[in-house]
This record gives sequence, C-alpha cells and structure tokens, in this order.
Amino acid sequence: MLPDDLDTIAADWSWRTDADLRLTAVRGRFEALTGEGAPLGRPWPGLTGDGESDEIPRPLRERTPFRDLVLPHRHRDGRTRWFRFGGAPSWQPDGSFAGWRGICAEVAAPPETSGRLVAAIAALPIGVSLFDPELRLVAANDRLCDLYGLPPGLMRPGTPLADIIRANARLGHYPGMDPDEAWAFVAARVARRVPLERERPLPNGLLLKTIVTPLPDGGTLVVHEDATDRARADARLAEQNRRLDHALAHMSHGLVLFDAAHRVTVVNRQFLDLYGLSPETVHPGITAEALIHCRTEAGNFPGLSPEEAWRQVSERLASRTRYRLDQTLADGRVIAVTYAPTPEGGFVTVHEDVTAAKRAEAQIVHMARHDALTGLPNRALLQEGLAEALAQGGGATAVLCLDLDRFKTVNDTLGHAVGDKLLCQVTARLTAAMRDEAAAGTAILVRLGGDEFALVLRPTTRFRAGRLARRLIEAVGRDYDIDGTRVAVGLSVGLALTPTDGTDPEGLLRAADMALYRAKAEGRGVHRFFEPAMDVAIQARRSVELDLRTALAEQHFALAFQPFLGLSSNRIAGFEALVRWHHPVRGVVSPAAFVPIAEETGMIVPLGAWVLRQACREAARWPEPVRVSVNLSPVQFRGGDIDATVIAALREAGLDPHRLELEITEGVLLQDSASTLAILHRLKQLGVRIAMDDFGTGYSSLGYLRAFPFDKIKIDRAFVADLSVRPDALAIVRAVTTLADSLGMTTTAEGVETEEQLAHLRAAGCTEVQGYLISRPVAAEAVAPMLGGG
Repeated sequence: MLPDDLDTIAADWSWRTDADLRLTAVRGRFEALTGEGAPLGRPWPGLTGDGESDEIPRPLRERTPFRDLVLPHRHRDGRTRWFRFGGAPSWQPDGSFAGWRGICAEVAAPPETSGRLVAAIAALPIGVSLFDPELRLVAANDRLCDLYGLPPGLMRPGTPLADIIRANARLGHYPGMDPDEAWAFVAARVARRVPLERERPLPNGLLLKTIVTPLPDGGTLVVHEDATDRARADARLAEQNRRLDHALAHMSHGLVLFDAAHRVTVVNRQFLDLYGLSPETVHPGITAEALIHCRTEAGNFPGLSPEEAWRQVSERLASRTRYRLDQTLADGRVIAVTYAPTPEGGFVTVHEDVTAAKRAEAQIVHMARHDALTGLPNRALLQEGLAEALAQGGGATAVLCLDLDRFKTVNDTLGHAVGDKLLCQVTARLTAAMRDEAAAGTAILVRLGGDEFALVLRPTTRFRAGRLARRLIEAVGRDYDIDGTRVAVGLSVGLALTPTDGTDPEGLLRAADMALYRAKAEGRGVHRFFEPAMDVAIQARRSVELDLRTALAEQHFALAFQPFLGLSSNRIAGFEALVRWHHPVRGVVSPAAFVPIAEETGMIVPLGAWVLRQACREAARWPEPVRVSVNLSPVQFRGGDIDATVIAALREAGLDPHRLELEITEGVLLQDSASTLAILHRLKQLGVRIAMDDFGTGYSSLGYLRAFPFDKIKIDRAFVADLSVRPDALAIVRAVTTLADSLGMTTTAEGVETEEQLAHLRAAGCTEVQGYLISRPVAAEAVAPMLGGG
C-alpha cells in the first residue's frame, strides 16, 4: 500500500518500475517538467541528478513505502528543478517482489519553498486555500476570491478560517445559515480530519465543487472548482439520455444493444413484449448467450434446444457482418431480425414483427401465380408444371387446350358480371370432371385468361386423354343457371402428346393450340388431336415473317400514341407509343399478329430501335414535362446494347432522358437477370424512367420489385376490368398501389373504359390511368391538339 496521505500530493506524474528498478510506465507531465523524453526502460527516477549520488535511496533498497523523497534534476534550460517522490512496493501473487509504483510532483527548491508555493498556488486556474494546523490561512489565490466575490483584504495570510466562513455566510454562500451557524457547520466537518467533497450553488449562479483534504502536518488544503459547465454538460447528457429512453420506449421495433463482451447494455420494452420476456430475466448485464436461452425457453426457436439455438446465433455473430433474417416463432409470427456490429466491438439487433407484411407478400405472390377470378393456377404455373412433367418422364404427357364456345356472346349480351360467374361455374365443372386425375396427382388445370383453360395430364395415353376431353366437353356443355338466367356454352378441346407432338413445353402448347383451332373450325364442342397437317398454320406464320422483313426494309410502320392521365392534376402526363403495320394487301396488321413473330425472328431489335428513335423525335416536339412511353421486348436485351440504342435515340432527338419511359415485362428479367439489371441500372442513371408492365399477370413480379427500383408499376387491364364487379379486384389494386407507394413508385392502370372504373382507381390511390375512357390511340399529328397546342 502507498502511504495513507500520499494521495494528498499534487502529483505531476505517476510512475511504475519492474523488479530491477527500471521504469515501465510514466503518465502525466514528466516530459513537460523535466525537458526529457519518455524515460521508459531507464533506471528510476529517470532524472539527471545535478551532481547527486546515483546511489539507490534507502527506502527503495529496503522495499518500504516512502514519501517526501526530494530529488534534484538538471533541466535542459540549465536550471536545477526539484521533485518530490512517494512510492510503495508491488508484490506478485506468490509474494515475490514485482517492482514499485508511485507519484511525483515538482516542489520549490529549499530554502525558498514557501515563496514558490505561494507562486504556484497563485498560478492555478482553480481556487486554492491552504490552512495551517490552527486553521489560519497560509496561502490563497486570486481565483478563489473571484469565484466567491470575496474582498481581497479578507484573504491575507494568518486570517482565521472562522472569519472567512462567516464572511462567506454574510455574502449568502451558506443559504439558510447565519454566520455562526455556517462556522459551526464547517468546523464540525473539518474537525473530522477526513477528505470531504461537496457541490453547492452560489448566489451568482455558479455551481462550485469544494474538496477539503487534511494534510500530514495537521494543515488543510481546500480546492474550489467551477463545476457550472460540467453540470450543464451533465444536464444536457441527462436530457439526451431521457430523450433516448423516450425514443426506445416508443419505437415500434424491439432493440437490444450489446457491448464488446456480448452483454446487454440497452433493451427496450418492445423487445420484451415481442418475445414474451420479463424485465426480471432480461436486463442490462445479461449475456447474449443467456438471452438466447431465455428466448428458446419462451418458444422463439421452435425445434431447437437452447444450446443449438446459441450455436447458430454465435456463428452469425462471429462473422461481424451486417445481416437480416426472418425467424418464425412457435405461435406462427414472423420476426425480422437485423444485426449490425458497432465500432466498439459490440453489436445491435433490431426486431420487427413482419407477420402481416409476410402474409400480404404471400398473398401477392399467390395472386401473381393464380387467376384472381377462379383461383386456378395461371400460365406461369402451367409452364412450371409442364416442365416438371416432361422432366420426370415415365409415360406420355398430354396437354389439353380448352376454349369455351359462345362465351363472347354471353359477355356481350349479359355483361361481364354474368360472364365471370359463368367462368366460375365452368371451373367448378371442369374440376369435378377431372377429380379422379387431380386426386391421383396426374392432372393440373390452369386458366390462361379470358375463356381459355389448359390441362396437363401425365402419365397418360392417347385413349385416356381423349376420354377425359369428352368428359370435360360433356360437363361444360350442360346449361347453367346464372342469377335466374339460363346460359348455354360449349367447350372445344385441342390435344397434343409427347413425344410425337413435341418434347418441350412451348412445342406441346403450340401443337395443342393448333389442334384447338382445328376443333373450333370443325363445328366446336369437339376435341381434336394435333396432326402434322396443322403445320399449314406455321406456313402462314412464315408468310407473315417474310412480309415483316419487307416492311422493315420499306418502312411500312407508323406510330400511334395513347395518352395516360395524371389523376392528381387531371392533365395528360404522357403518351404510350404503339407501333402500327400498314400492310399493302392486309391493311393495318395488329401488333398481336406480328410482334410475336418479330420477337421469335429477332426482327424486334431493328423494329424496336426504329420505334425508339421515332418516339423520341415526336416527343421532342411536345411541351415539357409530357413523357413518351416505349415498350421494350425481352429480345432487345439479349444483345446487351439496348442502353446504347436508347442513348443514341435520345441524342438524335435532343430529348431530355427524364421524359423517356421504358416499359418492360417480367419476361425481360426472366433471362440473364444480372446482365439485364446492369443495363436497367445504367438506363436509370441516365434519368430514364423504368416501368414494370402487366404487373400481377406473372408470378415473379414481386421479386423483381425487390431486385430493381422501378419508377412505375402498370396494373394489368384484367384487374381494372373486374373493379366494378369483384371486390377482390379492388383489394388487389389497393394492395398494388400501397406496395408501389411504399417503394416510391407510381402506378398506371391500363384498360380504363368506364367512369366507375376511374372512380375506383382514384379511391385506390392510383397515380395515372390509361384506356379508351381517356382516349384511343391517335396519330402523331393529333397529339399537339390534345395538349392544347393547336
């Protein structure tokens, strides 16, 4: 132990040595006071001795605690300075000698100690007063008088402490006490001869911290420090902590902060409530491992023991990399956990209940893969199921394309509401007719859209497939009762089987579709198998392809423009560019008739480039900020240079990139997604807007919204058509607009034909609308009048 009063020395530095008396640590003002460099490794005390003997002092030789050992030092400036040392030996746990530790302070050289002491006190930035054993003032500095507002004459050496305290009391420095009471209070405390510390406010607004230290010679040292700024800083810190506590208490997420030792330092109530934990079991100081054990016992890690749960968590923590994962609790809730390391070596975890969001996401995914009206799988699932069936082998696979006869008449005469109910009843009959096959897991029924269905059957034979087709035709052909109205429709079926009619999904579907056309042409209400002679249709398609090549060379194309209306301003926000083919014999050819062929042959690349250039040229004539929207085909992305084509079209027309909007379908992203996303990002960096077309008709649109920050979602016309008759269609539109809004995207609803649909879309929060209600596609020269330009 150090001497009892060693801490009363106004230390300038502390020191430590090893057993050989070589300095191992020096902290403080050694270099500033001695003019020497760091003395580590040098013999104690590290001073230059001004002629003194280098003999080790007796206390250090005898390894006994010492104080008041004053040694000289020759400073670099030529003066000799004196330093007072104190120290005590250190011992190893086995009792062996480990070295020394102690402190040192500069003192005045004898015999001028008193004068130099007064000078040192006067220079201190804090208030200091020194009293002899009789409590008479030995020395005090001006800072003390400034702090208390004392008259200079009061603080003369020899003034009794009693007089000073009574004078302070008269100045109000001891609230509630008269001078005698104040002196009695102080005298009792000083008489105890123990170190004292006290903070008190003064009438002038200062907060003073007073430290009373009894000295070995019977005197008393009193230090007075202005603690006002520190108190204000403490108050500010306390207010910040209060605000932090308030934020933690009212945030919607659970939060836990861990230190470098993986112990909890902060945990909020939301975390405890989220996992059903109590403050008694989970509190600051508990280890991360103990916390995981508590959570496991509360059912937060279903199927895992506490040890297994901690092993998984500790492996993730060891990575020291930010991560996010979803955990499903025993009660079915899904909690998103985000982990982030902190610079100090600890980490923070944020816990959010995302159950509702996950359910909504699952619902949207389901909607993207299933028909909203009938609940049947859609075309995407058909592709998956057919590909899986072909991959499994083990017998022939049949594809049946189904199409209702006279359904358009029902829609036109009785309305879409009746048509939808009819489709639902047809679905029920189809499902019942194939119940045995579905139960055996050999058949899947899908709705392709409108009154078109498809069925995959495997393993099967030509005979069994034909027998099922007849059963389906018979079931659908019976009359229906729709809200008291008798309705009659029929069913035509086209069939194709592996391996004779095709060995891949596309080939089989194409063959079955050809067979369906034959069934329709031969009177309907029948089924037909694919025959090679049906390839005549392919030859007709080839004819279209040849004409298309000629049309590209001779520029038989033109653009029409269909406006989309901004609902917030009720003004035209832009136009979608639509390509039209003016065939010299066939007349105007629908894009549906030639765009698929252009895509299959690659001609869509030069055609698409022409559309881009022409659309940009026309848009450059429109007033700002009216935009032009151009559809891009997945084929245009395969070359990897579509971004160069876009840039060239913009430069040639002198069009601001922010006024160009490119529409893509999920087919674009189904191909080389990394390359495609890179192209889309480059286009977006230019300022070009990217829109997801036909949202909701595919099965993976939601995933693509997470992969790329689209500017717009175009809601497919199928949902818009159902708005007036199906509440779930409106719910779907609202879900999509809410999702888009949360992702910072706008929405455009396609196919708006009635005021009622427009009203529903406004209420659902849709951003823009497009359809015949606003305007049919118009020629380029008709755009300016629509914009008020003549």
